[in-house]
Amino acid sequence: MAASRDVVAPPVCSATVDQSSFNVHKQLSLQRLAKHTHPDVLERGLTVGVEILDQLKGLIVPQPDNNVDVEHWTKRIGQWSYTLTLFYVLVLTVIAFPADDLRAGSTKSKIVIGVLGNTGAGKSSLINALLDEQCLVPTNGYRACTAAVTHITYNHKAIPYRAEIEYIDELAWSQELSILLRDLVDDDGNVSTEAANLTTDAGVAWAKFKAVYPTLSKEDLAKTASVESLVGEKNVSRLLGESYTIEDTNAATFYQRLQKLVDSKDRSTGRKKGANTEPKQAAKEPAYWPLIKVVKIYVKSPALKTGLSLVDLPGVGDSNAARSAVAETYMRDATGFWVVAPINRAVDDKTAQSLLGQSFKRQLRLDEGVGSVTFICSKTDHISVRETQESLGLEDKLLPLHERYEELVRDEEALNTELQTLIEAKAVHNDVANGFDDELESWQARLQDFQASQETCASEFKPSPKRKATGLDQPPKRQRTSSDEEDLDNKHKPSDSTTQSNKVGDKCEDDVVTEPPTFEEINSKIAEFHAAKKEARKSISGLKEKMKGIRKQVDDIKTELKEINSEIISECISERNIVVKGTIQQDYALGMKYDDQDLAEDDQYDTKVASRDYDEVARALPVFCVSASGYQYLKGRSGKDKVGSQFRNIEDTEIPMLQAHCIKLTEVGRIADSHRFLNSLSQLLGSLAMWASDEDFVSSGTTKEQRATLELRLAKAMVGLRDGLLKTAKGAVTEVQEALTELIFKKHEPAAQAAAFEANSTALHWSRPIDKDDRARGGYRWNTYRAICSRYGVKQPHDWNDALAGPMVKRIAPGWEGMFTQRLPSILTVFARRAFEVVKQCHEEIDREARGVLVGNAGLEMLQDQIGGYGVVLETHARDVRRLISSAQKELNRKYVSVIQAHLRTTYVACASERGHQSFARMKSIMEKAIEQRGFVMFDASVRSVRKQLESMLREQNQSMAIRMEEVSQAIRRDYYAVLVRGNVPNAEELRRCREIMRRGVMKVLGTSDKVFQGWYCTDRKPE
Repeated sequence: MAASRDVVAPPVCSATVDQSSFNVHKQLSLQRLAKHTHPDVLERGLTVGVEILDQLKGLIVPQPDNNVDVEHWTKRIGQWSYTLTLFYVLVLTVIAFPADDLRAGSTKSKIVIGVLGNTGAGKSSLINALLDEQCLVPTNGYRACTAAVTHITYNHKAIPYRAEIEYIDELAWSQELSILLRDLVDDDGNVSTEAANLTTDAGVAWAKFKAVYPTLSKEDLAKTASVESLVGEKNVSRLLGESYTIEDTNAATFYQRLQKLVDSKDRSTGRKKGANTEPKQAAKEPAYWPLIKVVKIYVKSPALKTGLSLVDLPGVGDSNAARSAVAETYMRDATGFWVVAPINRAVDDKTAQSLLGQSFKRQLRLDEGVGSVTFICSKTDHISVRETQESLGLEDKLLPLHERYEELVRDEEALNTELQTLIEAKAVHNDVANGFDDELESWQARLQDFQASQETCASEFKPSPKRKATGLDQPPKRQRTSSDEEDLDNKHKPSDSTTQSNKVGDKCEDDVVTEPPTFEEINSKIAEFHAAKKEARKSISGLKEKMKGIRKQVDDIKTELKEINSEIISECISERNIVVKGTIQQDYALGMKYDDQDLAEDDQYDTKVASRDYDEVARALPVFCVSASGYQYLKGRSGKDKVGSQFRNIEDTEIPMLQAHCIKLTEVGRIADSHRFLNSLSQLLGSLAMWASDEDFVSSGTTKEQRATLELRLAKAMVGLRDGLLKTAKGAVTEVQEALTELIFKKHEPAAQAAAFEANSTALHWSRPIDKDDRARGGYRWNTYRAICSRYGVKQPHDWNDALAGPMVKRIAPGWEGMFTQRLPSILTVFARRAFEVVKQCHEEIDREARGVLVGNAGLEMLQDQIGGYGVVLETHARDVRRLISSAQKELNRKYVSVIQAHLRTTYVACASERGHQSFARMKSIMEKAIEQRGFVMFDASVRSVRKQLESMLREQNQSMAIRMEEVSQAIRRDYYAVLVRGNVPNAEELRRCREIMRRGVMKVLGTSDKVFQGWYCTDRKPE
């Protein structure tokens, strides 16, 4: 593997140290590497570290063919020597097994980005461009019909393109079919007349039915079909709960295969939606896109290589509970969100406020995600130059370009006029030259006749039948329009004498018999016309050269006009991007400020004291204005789409900036993970180095009593260390408990009361008659009301559970956000600092006791180096605790709403089951009574449930921190005993031989490891 090659052949570095003087105990190279800040360098060192762990593990865990009973061997050695038992405890519990934990820690953190945007926002095009693929992400014309999540991540396997399609299970499809039948079939048992309209619930239901069951008619569906029979259909049942994998080496064929599974082709008619062709009856094949739960795509995209993955989140309001749960899970676990909208929407005022719903923004606060949003304005190539110039006041800035453009247009018109004149002159000259050809042909015929007859009798001479000899004075038939033509015509006319002779010749036919031309006269005429023709062709050649030059000038002007036009458009796009970015950033920060004021309690909020730096919120918000089509065009992947030529370079499309942003988003996690692993590895190697060292740090003159006293004081210090760490951890947990009470638990009861007070008016709001002029006044059609109840209160964009819980969560949110974004990090930071103080105090105490019996300070210096590493271990543990609590609280804060939904579940079922006359009135009555009767009880149950689970989470973290403090104290104890008590070993030959073999092996690995790491900490080495 690659790691082993790195170990065998480490990079050469100018700063390498002399191995002869290298102190293996210090592991200097690894320590320096662990302080590096470039993620690529750290990750290469991490790869080396994993290889070193494998080498150490190989020393301790024999291979099967060695035929060694490891357990029996360990027991025997444990009976012989505390020191060797210490080694095995260290290795078998810190290397053989926690080394696997270290190895797991060597993997990259996953950054999951949820991509949000309405239909037509350009999400698929954006993702394809980001992945540097022309067409990879599948699209679905019936996006209103399905909410399957598409998860795109890096592909580490050999075949470059892979997809996994997971299908919902039998229970989920049964539940969805019940809802779909309820939406499609009316109270009379007939298919709804709205089945043909995809914007209605009935239309969505029918689209799904005819996709999965294309041979099933509406009549059969309404009268005879049952959920059981539909689920049991052979082709359907074989897919439910299964997954399907696609692999391909070609992107185009991969896309076609994937699209075939997820597209919305109407397979019952064999045509695409909207096609006007006659249906093909033989094409009735099912399409299973309604059964898809999630699509996972794996691709070798550089933008995803460092650990970022993209999730296309179409929403959580699907009628299928499994798909909705998947979407909700991704929403909860997402590291950040990209909000995609066409830039023409972003020009409007308050865009950043309107693009995010109030519920979504509140959830961002609860999830510590205020700083995790990125706005992406798509389709920047869609622009009106005139409107942009006027709205942004760019007329003066672009005036020189416009003036130059108009000047070039005038020059082009003048050149085109001149060119047209030359074209007409050339046509005249061509006519004259053609006339000369005719005359030459005539006179050459006469010459042939003359030579054939050898007669000079005028009466027998007759002109050639090919052309009547009319003379050269007759003008060409084409009308002349220019004085230049007349000059040219006159220039090539024969002399007057020739004309006169022709006139005489003309009379010969009618009246007078004239003498035929002589041989010499004929040859003279032929020579004369040859000369005239040559002169005409020369003139034509000159005209062509002039035309060629003018056309070149026109082409140059057109090129410059195109460049100027592109520059004007590009300038407009750039200026609009700047304005839009600033507008969105300011709107987002302003919306945050308004929301803070709205969320705060009126009697406690001081408008002069902002809860956050809103200017910093604005500056920190990433906004990109991108053109996917422009990027694809400049990459040569536009196909039939030629949009994008207005961009001067690929950077102007901002897709490369977004790709770099993808990599940047992973850097913090990559650096933290690498530091965590390398510091842990440094601690482990340091501990092993102290055990494996052949030095005896205790003076040979030390008496047994002194050794016993030292060991006793060391044991006492270790007990104090353990107790101090446990006390510090318990104190941190207590502080967290107090903060939860202050910021959250005290707000629960008044928040529940406020929600109960507003609940009745919320239910009445749903029951109001529809006001077509003002839909915000509330009210629903009966089928929408029933559809919401069928989905337990959630049908996008409606969420009744959130609407009921909103007044309660609104009052809890400020304290919740303050708890997990400010108070908790502060408590854990202080905890890590206090715990490290306990460790340092313990070391100082032991240092004072041990100096009298040690040879030199080498042993204490080794321990001092280890202590610094344990400070990093404690900081890492504090970050781990915060990460775990943060992950848990994201799930817990959603309980406020989910408990409300659970309490109303039976009410929703009762409402959805109503049929017949006055069913709508009964539905509304059932809902209003249930909310009125349950009132405060429902909301009180919600807050009590959240509190109970928060306290349970805190107890788990208390236990976890105690265990971790025990582990740290034990690790420190092993280090000190390895240095200060190492001489207390029985003199057993088998023990000595075994110990020496292992010691030499460990020291060899440690010496090699630092040599390998030297190549990675050099400051003059740059990452590839």
